[in-house]
Amino acid sequence: MQQTLIYPYGAPQAAAVLKSSPADFEVEEILGFEPGGEGEHLFLWVEKCGLGTHELIARMAKEHNLPTNAFGYSGLKDKHALTRQWLSLHLPGKGAPFTEPAGEGYRVLRQLRHHKKLRPGTHKFNQFRLRLREIHELPEATLQQIESIRTQGFANYFGHQRFGRQQDNVEQALAQLGTRRLSRNRKSMLLSSLRSYLFNQILAARIEHGHWQEPLEGDVFMLRGSHSIFSEPLDTALLERFRLQDISNCASLYGSGRNMMSTRAAEIEQQVFTENADITNCLQRHDSRLQMRPLRVAAESFNFEYDSAAGLLQLELSLPTGAYVTTMLDHFLRLEDAS
Repeated sequence: MQQTLIYPYGAPQAAAVLKSSPADFEVEEILGFEPGGEGEHLFLWVEKCGLGTHELIARMAKEHNLPTNAFGYSGLKDKHALTRQWLSLHLPGKGAPFTEPAGEGYRVLRQLRHHKKLRPGTHKFNQFRLRLREIHELPEATLQQIESIRTQGFANYFGHQRFGRQQDNVEQALAQLGTRRLSRNRKSMLLSSLRSYLFNQILAARIEHGHWQEPLEGDVFMLRGSHSIFSEPLDTALLERFRLQDISNCASLYGSGRNMMSTRAAEIEQQVFTENADITNCLQRHDSRLQMRPLRVAAESFNFEYDSAAGLLQLELSLPTGAYVTTMLDHFLRLEDAS
């Protein structure tokens, strides 16, 4: 199902090549806490290249004769990148097996004990160091778009990765859910694709109707750096917090549960749900639960450097868990993924 995404600062005026080599796309996971040093779980700080996270776990399990279900992870990291992420390994009463902490495509950089398994979404941020190539000019319009992202954030669309290699996960979900037996992971992935599609359509509608730079009556807000949500009438203090990116307004990840959204904000969502009744009916049949996701993202510690002679743009920034760096890049660059 085709998505039409609208970006708040206009169409990109420059083009770039992404991932010319894995070293051009560096990602580092920031947990937000230090493993305690004791416990049944061994936390592993792993650098990898040329492996997806599931491939990494499978390789480490095979090389050290360990069950794959003993591993935990927080985030799925790109295969075509140089990444550093945390894994956990359940080893009650056993010593660490990584006496030679390197294998094909990975290195174990640190090993620390902890009392809990690492669960998906545990980490707080991802730090990025990107090198974008073949940028033959950086127009003034592009510089203005970058500055707008720095001061106002960017639209928090789910990236293309959420919708499958052929971008057909929504069609597959509608065709397969309820008609055949699926693995738990496959079912979860397809349901997530449906909710992500609806969210993207809500966000695009808000931008299309001019509701980007200011919140609406009836909005639900999320505090920056947390998942805490609240709803309050608009006043001068709230608008200033929004301007400073201390808070963001939210949209629904469709599901059952109490929604604090009301009036105009709720009307926009309901219009999208009505237009996509086949998707909402499918989600209702599978008892999806309501969640909220911020409509915009603040890019932390965002710096860039452009070398016009080399056609190279280097970026450094941090994004909260769940935000897509490729989505941010789409706001000001037409990307060609060399991987």
